[in-house]
Amino acid sequence: MTPARILLLPPVLALISGCSTLAVKVDPRTERVQQRETQSVLAAAPPTEPAVAALAAAQDSDLAPEDRLTRLLKAARLALNADNQAVYNAAVGQIVTVAAEENFSELPSSLTLATAGPNVLDPRQADVLTLASSVRIQRLLARTVQPGLGVPYVAWFRPESPFLAGQPGIPKSGMVFPVTAVLTFHRGQSTLSFQQTLRNDHALVGGRRIQLAADFSAPIAILLTHGKNRSIDLNALFFTKQNFGQTGLYQFQPYDPKKIPVIFVHGLVSRPEAWTQALNGLLADPKIRERYQFWFYLYPTGLPVWRSAAVLRSELDRFHRELERGTPNANLHKMVIVGHSMGGLISSLMIREGGERLWSQFSDVSPRDLQLSPTAREQLLELIYFEPRQDIARAVFVATPHRGSDLAVNPVASFISNLIQLPYNVITQDRSELLRGIREEARSLFVAPANSIVFLRAQSPLLLSILNLPLSENVPYHSIIGDRGRGDSPNSSDGVVPYWSSHLEGAVSEKIVPSGHGANENAEGIAELRRILAENAVD
Repeated sequence: MTPARILLLPPVLALISGCSTLAVKVDPRTERVQQRETQSVLAAAPPTEPAVAALAAAQDSDLAPEDRLTRLLKAARLALNADNQAVYNAAVGQIVTVAAEENFSELPSSLTLATAGPNVLDPRQADVLTLASSVRIQRLLARTVQPGLGVPYVAWFRPESPFLAGQPGIPKSGMVFPVTAVLTFHRGQSTLSFQQTLRNDHALVGGRRIQLAADFSAPIAILLTHGKNRSIDLNALFFTKQNFGQTGLYQFQPYDPKKIPVIFVHGLVSRPEAWTQALNGLLADPKIRERYQFWFYLYPTGLPVWRSAAVLRSELDRFHRELERGTPNANLHKMVIVGHSMGGLISSLMIREGGERLWSQFSDVSPRDLQLSPTAREQLLELIYFEPRQDIARAVFVATPHRGSDLAVNPVASFISNLIQLPYNVITQDRSELLRGIREEARSLFVAPANSIVFLRAQSPLLLSILNLPLSENVPYHSIIGDRGRGDSPNSSDGVVPYWSSHLEGAVSEKIVPSGHGANENAEGIAELRRILAENAVD
């Protein structure tokens, strides 16, 4: 085995064994969790208060479920009238636990379950309803929670759920909703509802608009438990051909026509889970929650950048067809694209113009004059001819190697590059004719392995050819760049991409953060992304 291969093994094994995004544990003993929380509330409250006494009376383990619900309803009503949120929330949480045991079907006549409304979710439609406080999360920069009235839950829907019918980008891990259980009273009747807090984190309770308690981190954690829960994907790098079928644009939440999509594009050897910290940090901002929704582009990272960009364009077109259906939606034409590392290069190609400007850098023969099979010609033209997307209004480049990286030219990178399997059977059959049209000095760029790692080599003609393409004058763009905390820009590097590669003239803003290459997971990098979105959250 060559020295390069020997050196490769330890980091590969480390990546495989230690790349979980978050450590998540869900306590299945919901009633026990609620009981513990209730005892904490009772211990801190004066026992003589009517609401406290009523809550304490409901803790008798010998009570029948209906009798217990009756006492809990009384405690919640008294607590709401006394503005005692802690007792109210404890009572509501226990009401949900008791009612959920019978799937909300055996309720006393004085209690009604709300099943419809602008922000109401019928909990019976969810495949799993999880108490947010039963979800323990480690490795998160900060848990995104909001104090207020009600009890936060997570509703999870399997991908095949009828509730998700019509959504164009359902992840294989399903979808999640942060919801908050709220109890209201009117003329002796009580109503339990589950409010979708990503739509509206306030609700009318007792004639007043009140902030709801919410947990926006728990849904992310629950989704990870149903998915791969890792931000690194070596399999999709090496076996790009086998993983190509998973390529696509996926939603974090059901489509909301009132919100602008933010598209996250991950980098090399990565997955959408690399945006976990960023998503969590952005959801902490009420203005961002109100104005934006989040989509993720998943692709096998062995693909050359041009091919990944072409698939993303196709996916965006598909989303438009399925979501607009002939009726344009203004927010679908204000999208923001955020790319990390190689994902920034893919994002860049969304706002640049290709065509002859691109092809003429490598060939003097029109691609239409090449004697290619119809399928190969169609694929080639799809890669070459593109215009700036009219539906993207802003771009953010995070640690993006616009001019490549020296790491992509070392022996280990070359060895990895030779292992990548690409889904190019058709174009491979036409390779000799394709190479005939390429100028001799550029032919080596299109000979196998013509994959993402070759593309990322420092000062690669392939990358420089992208820089030669004009950027849309109508799309402002921003840069977030790491310097490892050394404060030595412009002579800096994030450890993978040097400043001379990540710097892009014409950026509306450029933020240097004390981060390595993972500026997308850095607190200051996330804060800058949050600033960009919040300041530009215009109607």
